Amino acid sequence: MELWASPEPTFARIDATTVRDQIAETGLDVRPGDAERIAALGVTASRTPVLWERVAPDSPHERDFSEPERRLDALRAAGIEPIVTLLHHGSGPSYTDLLDPAFPLWFAEYAEAAARAFPWVRRWTPINEPLTTARFSTLYGVWYPNMRDDRGFGRAMVNQTLAQQAALRRIRKVIPDAQFILTEDLQRFTAGDDGVADYVAFLRERVYLSAELVAGRVGDAHPLAAFLTGRCGVNELEFAMMQRDAAVPDLLAFNHYPHSERYLFSQDETPGDVPAVYVENEPVPAIGPLLRAAAERLRLPLAVGEVHVHAPAPERVRWLAQHAADVESLRVDGVDVRALGVWAAFGMVDWHSLLRRRAQVVEDGIYTFAGPNGTPQPTAVAGAVRELAATGRIADTGVRGWWELADRALPLAELIAMRDAGRPEGDHLRTTDEALA
Repeated sequence: MELWASPEPTFARIDATTVRDQIAETGLDVRPGDAERIAALGVTASRTPVLWERVAPDSPHERDFSEPERRLDALRAAGIEPIVTLLHHGSGPSYTDLLDPAFPLWFAEYAEAAARAFPWVRRWTPINEPLTTARFSTLYGVWYPNMRDDRGFGRAMVNQTLAQQAALRRIRKVIPDAQFILTEDLQRFTAGDDGVADYVAFLRERVYLSAELVAGRVGDAHPLAAFLTGRCGVNELEFAMMQRDAAVPDLLAFNHYPHSERYLFSQDETPGDVPAVYVENEPVPAIGPLLRAAAERLRLPLAVGEVHVHAPAPERVRWLAQHAADVESLRVDGVDVRALGVWAAFGMVDWHSLLRRRAQVVEDGIYTFAGPNGTPQPTAVAGAVRELAATGRIADTGVRGWWELADRALPLAELIAMRDAGRPEGDHLRTTDEALA
């Protein structure tokens, strides 16, 4: 099984005038030695950003690949294979967005330019987590264009699907054997009462939408076909185009966090939603059952793309060990899981609020968060990654993670009150953080 270690590179447009650039905020764009730090872990590959918004910020025809070129060349020299991402929770540069009819064309042109700049790169992730990005941007109002609209969601999903399909065609003009790695969040949904049972069934279908759209598997018989046509405004021509231009992923990398698992309930005649991990009597989050279900549904080679949790280093080791054990168990059972990716190699900042607050709530990853001016130091996770690379497993240290402890849970009324007050999810567990004190 492959082992990856990768930095967090999100470039998100929060609203019409605000962006958050994790490459700059973590120092990935200016700091020397990061490729060597990744190589020292014993991993074989790293998901690596060559982001559209940074390379071509002002014009689709003016591109500067010099910054990502330094990063990719350093990885190659260190013996680490890059898996290149072109858009990571972004909506593109300022001259386009997820709803722009020209978005697929502009993106495909950028993808071909990236392939010509790096013709030796074999594996590509054109758009990271397209379903998640569309949800946050067009259903929840979190990121630009800050909508809560099914038709906006439909436009974002169609545009990203057509963009990825076109990007793969253009990349393969330059690199005929280029591989397509699709990444997406892997969610679980629980119905807290009968009133949300149908909605939860719908959400369970939606988990696979980005993979099935890009692979050309969504037609009249698909469970979400009526939703996509009636509520989202996707037309027959668009379905035909997505089926005609199908790009089946060579590898589908699912990401999984504690908040990926959700608890739904009836509230004022509409579904309410809180993280299941904070609900009393809900099971501890685990990727094993979710990945097994995805394998049965999609019949594609799988990976775990991002393993990271906001927690002290010993608990981050625990989270990694649990995911590694689940993957190994699946592989023993014959499930085709080919890679495990350890995330946030150099930490991240303000993901606690989905980047909406500039509170400098930093998270360490494999290495400590050092920003643009510091030097990352290895954490206990670095030792665990080296152990996993060398032996295929991580020794259980006996430390339990916050997601396993009884005090993580609150009565549903308190969780609703926290949500309605605008407190970030999980804030009740982190009130002692320096940045939040």
